[in-house]
Amino acid sequence: MRVSSCVAPILAVLLLSGCTSPAWDDHDYGLKAAQSAESAASSLEIVRLAVRHEDRLTTSYLKTLFTEAVKDLGGVNSQFGGVQPPSPSADEVRGRLLDLTGEAEDQVTSLLIQVRRDGIEDPEAAVKDLEGVAAKLRAFEEAHQ
Repeated sequence: MRVSSCVAPILAVLLLSGCTSPAWDDHDYGLKAAQSAESAASSLEIVRLAVRHEDRLTTSYLKTLFTEAVKDLGGVNSQFGGVQPPSPSADEVRGRLLDLTGEAEDQVTSLLIQVRRDGIEDPEAAVKDLEGVAAKLRAFEEAHQ
């Protein structure tokens, strides 16, 4: 599967998930959190595929892809972070999700820096790290649907 064939569907999901509205109760807030986790996990999947196949992709393409992923993950943080939690229990949901999306953004930012310098230092380790955070985000998503 070519990485570029996955980009359009993922970007569409990210753009649609960017629209947020107030959370009226904990259930609604949880659904918004799940949608945000799905968006972040999708961004990580694109990055993971690119890292796995980085030997077949140009440096320019990787820079562009990683830059967009960092923007998308930052957007998820901003969008969801702007939704006020309706209760103290929702505060925990908020904190956990923002921690995960922040970790995802940090990983992709680190990869972007590596690509801009000399290339990805340890692609296999990067793939495992990305898979780990994506799995946490997917588990979070499932727990809050």
